[in-house]
Amino acid sequence: MLTNEGAARLTRAGRWPLSAPSGQEAAGGMTEIKERSGRKRPRRGEETRRQLIDACIDCLNERGYAGTSIEAVMAKAGISRGSVLNQFPTRLDLMTATIEAAMRAMMADTRARFERIADPVERLRRLCDVYWETQSLPRSVAVTEVLLAARWDTDLAAMLGRVTKDIEIELDTETRRRGEEAGVNDPEALVVHARMLILSLRGMTLELMFDPDRQIIHHALEEIRASHQAFCDRVLSG
Repeated sequence: MLTNEGAARLTRAGRWPLSAPSGQEAAGGMTEIKERSGRKRPRRGEETRRQLIDACIDCLNERGYAGTSIEAVMAKAGISRGSVLNQFPTRLDLMTATIEAAMRAMMADTRARFERIADPVERLRRLCDVYWETQSLPRSVAVTEVLLAARWDTDLAAMLGRVTKDIEIELDTETRRRGEEAGVNDPEALVVHARMLILSLRGMTLELMFDPDRQIIHHALEEIRASHQAFCDRVLSG
């Protein structure tokens, strides 16, 4: 089970590497050099943006939302204030980009885990386990931190509403598709069930952050797994 410290270590281990800058070619006139330089700037900017998002996820795991200031992220990433503000003029801008990136990374991680399971029925039966593995990732910890903070920050809450809208549509669409591939008799019930699993498992990871050895939480996880198997038996029958 991941503790906050363990999650932070995993995040640091998975940091995006910075690409080495390539030299400008000497051939061609001034216009050509300017055009090539113009093409390279967005790529360098994107690398800076990714590094800052990675550092923000790191800080959210280590410091929580309250301690994840622009200055903390700047220090963690080793990037100048000017470069940070050029990408993210405000803390809210940084959090918006970070949470969207974290949620999409969680979706990609979940998708990759399912793709490693060949049998569509087995994929459905492994739904709870796959979601649990994804909820234990450092990016999920970062999302949970921001969700908790949004209770008191109306601007942050509004941002989360905008960011999560499209992602939740994608999540439900993929859930329906997996259900159809497995031959479930009630795809909409599966959508609700999948959301219930995610919400329940997120709450459990939050509880285990305080005490990873709380046996009652681990017993509750086993109950959720058993409940999921019973649900699968029901929607796969007939």
